[in-house]
Amino acid sequence: MLKVALAFYTCMYVVVLAALALLWGLANSAGLVDNFEGFMDDVGFENWQFYGEDMFRRAAAIGAIAVVTTAILTVLATALVNVISELTGGIRFVVIEEEPDPAGRPVARPSQGTRPPRPAGPRIADAPRSEVGDGAPGG
Repeated sequence: MLKVALAFYTCMYVVVLAALALLWGLANSAGLVDNFEGFMDDVGFENWQFYGEDMFRRAAAIGAIAVVTTAILTVLATALVNVISELTGGIRFVVIEEEPDPAGRPVARPSQGTRPPRPAGPRIADAPRSEVGDGAPGG
């Protein structure tokens, strides 16, 4: 599980770093970074400036720590779920495949412990009223 978690979180790490670099490049080329730095100067902060390389390095370091931490937490959570499952007996899911009958109604496939499907053909409820007797003799 550790290998899968590390692979997944590393892929997410690379995607997030690429997105951050792309967004920073777009914001910088559009002049948004300079506008924000000017706004901060106008508000009262002196010599407010973003340092893109330092911010990216720190984000990469924090992300690397997050990858290792979340991978370890994933393994611990998996172990905890397994222990709880052992103690409680777990949860069983039963999947029943269904095939539609010619009339379009779903019919469950027969398996062990189930009754056989009813025979095909018209049912009394589906028959026209004239075919169903009223229960009187000769009717």
